[in-house]
Amino acid sequence: MHLPRVTEFLGYVPLFQRLTPDERRGFAALVREQRYPRGALIVRQGDPGDALYVVRSGAVKVAVVGQDGREVILGTLGQGDHFGELALIDGQPRSAHVVAMEPTVLLVLRRDEFRRQVEQMPRVAWALLEELSRRLRLADAKITGLVLLDVPGRVARLILDRATGTPPRIEKAPTHETMAQMIGASRETVSRAMKELQEGGLVTVQRRAIEIVDAAGLERRAAPGAGSRGAAARGAREDGRGDEGLAAEDGGEGGEESGTDSGTERGADSGGTRSSSAAADGL
Repeated sequence: MHLPRVTEFLGYVPLFQRLTPDERRGFAALVREQRYPRGALIVRQGDPGDALYVVRSGAVKVAVVGQDGREVILGTLGQGDHFGELALIDGQPRSAHVVAMEPTVLLVLRRDEFRRQVEQMPRVAWALLEELSRRLRLADAKITGLVLLDVPGRVARLILDRATGTPPRIEKAPTHETMAQMIGASRETVSRAMKELQEGGLVTVQRRAIEIVDAAGLERRAAPGAGSRGAAARGAREDGRGDEGLAAEDGGEGGEESGTDSGTERGADSGGTRSSSAAADGL
């Protein structure tokens, strides 16, 4: 492991940005580099919490698995992100699994060594508190979405949160299965939600890339209550078509999808709400 390169890399990690180059070099000298192939289990829920991990390259997902085998993804982390900081504070077991989503290189800093360094550099402790506060706010926002948004609204919020650039775009978007695990829904419902957003002129999809076409419209769709307002509008239009039109739709697929998309899967989200609050990706 090349010490100057690791020292330079730590300068891009928010947790260490406030430090001087010499102080970052002290941390760089303590870390160990570990490599994981795609699909490798890095941290198991319940394992002892004895280290901080920084993603040097690649990507990982933080997830919990219910007794029924259903996986809920609490978050995904990429280059410069870190996990395991909760264990640095309380020493409790890991609260979630961490799995490599692609070939990944991690920098590992043991708990005892980190704490010794922090005692000498209080700025790191403040940075850690700020990061934990940020993740708690994100967890609160996610809980709000799970409780108040229907599935298309949650998908819209997920796209808004992950898109970057001008125009906003996700170059390598998650699969519908992964998106479903992230928002507490089924793959089929996510597919219908994506179709709704595309037909509404809010996003376009090309291969794995998602581009936001109407950011303001997508923000409105991601607002609490947007789904119920849309359902009310659809109901008003259907009333205008008369009983014949409604009878024709009773046996169709559209009515069933409308009920599902407007939030019937919220009941399945209670486990996801609990997990998001407990872990906040900090483990």
